[in-house]
Amino acid sequence: MVHFFHSGRLDAARPGKGSAVRVALVGDQRPAVRAGLEAAEGVDLVGSPETEGDGEIPRLAASLRAFESLFEGQRVDRLVVVGSSDPSLAAVLVATKMLVPVAALESPDGDRDEAGAPRMNARLIEHLADAALADDEAALAAWLRDSQQPSQAPAEH
Repeated sequence: MVHFFHSGRLDAARPGKGSAVRVALVGDQRPAVRAGLEAAEGVDLVGSPETEGDGEIPRLAASLRAFESLFEGQRVDRLVVVGSSDPSLAAVLVATKMLVPVAALESPDGDRDEAGAPRMNARLIEHLADAALADDEAALAAWLRDSQQPSQAPAEH
């Protein structure tokens, strides 16, 4: 299942014709997702930075700085995020700030609390992502392919 939420970021962040799309993969590292991205034609997979900090807030702040440096230095075109860890949230916040389109892959456990409600990070990521994708290689490939195509302006009547 693919849900697209067009925010205008796709138009602002289209790579040039013939150039590879630089994709950062962040979160729970699933071998099938990584393998699918590595095998995809026209995709250059960018590594995710390792961050440390003593406590939740310093770790989140370090993640924000690390992702901002990564996105600027590597010129990341797309972000694929799996799960809703603090580094995943930091990557989504930086991508949103820098107008980098974000696809959020569903977590197998749904990342929900005991009552079944999405946890805070998961809710924020869901609201900021341009696309919510099933954990499926075909859905991810379709998003990458479709996000590289020029957008079609609606016909005026």
